[in-house]
Amino acid sequence: MFKYHIWALLLGTILEVFLGKQYYIANPFNAITAWIKYLDRALLGDDLILLEPSKQKNFGMWLIVLVLFPVFAIVLFFMLLAYEISPVVGIIFEAIASYYCLEANYTYNMAREMVATFYGDGFSEFKKQAGIFCKCDTENLDMDEINERIVTKVANDAGDLCISPMLVMFLFGPVGGFIYKTIDAIDSVVGHKNKRYEFFGYYTAKLNQIVDCIPGRLSGYLAVFAARFTFGDFHWRNARYIHLRDRMKAISAFAGALELSLKNGATGDGDKEIEVNDINRAADLLRNMFFVCQFILVILLVFWLLVFF
Repeated sequence: MFKYHIWALLLGTILEVFLGKQYYIANPFNAITAWIKYLDRALLGDDLILLEPSKQKNFGMWLIVLVLFPVFAIVLFFMLLAYEISPVVGIIFEAIASYYCLEANYTYNMAREMVATFYGDGFSEFKKQAGIFCKCDTENLDMDEINERIVTKVANDAGDLCISPMLVMFLFGPVGGFIYKTIDAIDSVVGHKNKRYEFFGYYTAKLNQIVDCIPGRLSGYLAVFAARFTFGDFHWRNARYIHLRDRMKAISAFAGALELSLKNGATGDGDKEIEVNDINRAADLLRNMFFVCQFILVILLVFWLLVFF
């Protein structure tokens, strides 16, 4: 069973490399996000003044249950059904499910496209595209601030949307991958980042921190490893130092490897002024991390073949 799982995960990463995010193909996470937003309105409503903080927290807990339980049950059911039909069908299902949990291709290509937009269409178009990618208002940001937002976004996605889901799926299969990414989706919608979700998103934020604790740290160490042993203009010693000092998942390792200050100065030393080309360097480090994980999967399969055949 383990060999099927590794084959499926490797195939899923290959699909991610060659296909990336396809907007004309139905994505289950679009439906999950829509369900989260519906429950947000159904449970919390608009009149927050009428709800005590304790009730808002309880409703937030119910949202977690009402989202995670169906996701867990549906993915587990179809995975067991697929393997009941045949191992080949099971591998195909796992590969497709794993593919849906990854966004390395999208982040890498979007980052490089924004650099091409800057040099081809100018700063105004670059600013608009950066706002869409970072999901923030870039109207009043200058060039350095926009570059910092983009590189931080790439570094964060390298952990949360690329490497951490792979680590979770390696241990728990696509069920774990869907649960992990669903928790991240809930946190992105109702995490307590403003007045509305201060109490309603409390348990979601805590759960996301707990679930992402180990995968997030491992993604940071993998970024340091990739900075040292893969091709690219990376300062691996500084990556190791900054990561050990700040411990902000992959973001601190990226800040050190690129010798930048990221996340509004929360990590890194800002040894040099951030430039547009640093976006490409960040994207390259993300790509290298992803390929390192693929290489590890190949080694595991070769090891299994040598030992058991």
